[in-house]
Amino acid sequence: MSRAFTKEDDAGEDLPEKPVPRGPNYVTPEGLKQLQDAARALGARRTKALAKGDDVKAFDRDLRYLEARIGGAIVVPPGAGVEVRFGASVSIEDESGTKQSFKIVGEDEARAGGNLLAWSSPLAQALFGAKAGDAATLKSGEGPKKLRVLSVSYERNK
Repeated sequence: MSRAFTKEDDAGEDLPEKPVPRGPNYVTPEGLKQLQDAARALGARRTKALAKGDDVKAFDRDLRYLEARIGGAIVVPPGAGVEVRFGASVSIEDESGTKQSFKIVGEDEARAGGNLLAWSSPLAQALFGAKAGDAATLKSGEGPKKLRVLSVSYERNK
């Protein structure tokens, strides 16, 4: 949100800014749409709050965060192939036989929950470049964990 649309009183100096993660903001097309939808919805809520005379500092701060994430977004088109990359749906099994499936997405999208894993996570980083059947090692505070990639797939363009 442009500072031109805020009053000096509502600039948000009383509230700490939400930290914007360093590094590239890779997003799926769906992740960018989610950020844009969240900004529109928050803007509408801000407008209603302002009309009622409510304090909008928190809305302004959150809009600044969303606009920074949208402005820095690097949309990664749907992938293809057999290697684990951004946007891949991956199934793995650990050394104890526990299976897990997830899709590798952008950081903001991963915060939405579900079986979504941020591309910057140690697990995603350990798997990048692996193919179905490959072994990978996740380095953790508890020591290295051996993983086996069961499958790698990409959603087809709709």
